[in-house]
Amino acid sequence: MGEKKKGGKKEDAVVDEETVDPTVEKEETKEKKAKKEKSTKYEKEIVPKKTALGDTATIKRLMDDAVVNVLIGHPIDGSAGEGYVEDTGMSNFKLVVGFSAVGSSLLSHVYPATFPKNWWVLLACCSFYFAMSGVLQLLLSFVELESILLVRGKETTSSAKERSPALNFSSHFPRFQEFYTLGVVPVPGGSLALASAPRFRPELEGGNPAPNCMQRSWSVAGFFDEEGTFAEEAFEKEVQSFMREYFAKVGGGAESKKTQ
Repeated sequence: MGEKKKGGKKEDAVVDEETVDPTVEKEETKEKKAKKEKSTKYEKEIVPKKTALGDTATIKRLMDDAVVNVLIGHPIDGSAGEGYVEDTGMSNFKLVVGFSAVGSSLLSHVYPATFPKNWWVLLACCSFYFAMSGVLQLLLSFVELESILLVRGKETTSSAKERSPALNFSSHFPRFQEFYTLGVVPVPGGSLALASAPRFRPELEGGNPAPNCMQRSWSVAGFFDEEGTFAEEAFEKEVQSFMREYFAKVGGGAESKKTQ
């Protein structure tokens, strides 16, 4: 009986020593977190994006998404990306225009009068709806064009209150063509001043000759294999290289330091 008690005390002491050791718990927590991060990264790597090689619209969308991921997200290789913030001014303006058009159609349905007494309300609401739809179409056709992302400027090194100009990123990939073109132009007044900003000119060799404009083309054959699998990480590295070259060209202050 005495031996059993003695052995039980030893076992209790061992258990107590294990439970009161915080270092072991911390190391186990760190190992679990590291395994979780590794597994998450591995899951991303084993899910390749694929498409039909003849589907140019999907190929362009995949490459556009990769560009956006580098600029405002996190590249697939785990690097920090460019750290930009999307400028949503133009998107918010379009939402206001769209909701106002829908509101006019709602008003035409709930106005407390029957036809033909409410003919002038129907006329006004229909006219306003078509006018707002026209505004949205004009923005798409003559202002946004092939824009895929508008970002805010970053703080300059000279003053935290001063910012570099906003940037407009556009892409061009026509049907049955081989080359995908990415361009960047400055938008000094922010996204709401996009109409007065320099234009993306993919038809010109070297792009728009205006200051601080730049573009580059890549063959999509270098990023899609015969089965249509997209080499996303390789393309993201090309986009990062393009951004470093752009900052070196314009003397990008804080941005160029970040990307070095």
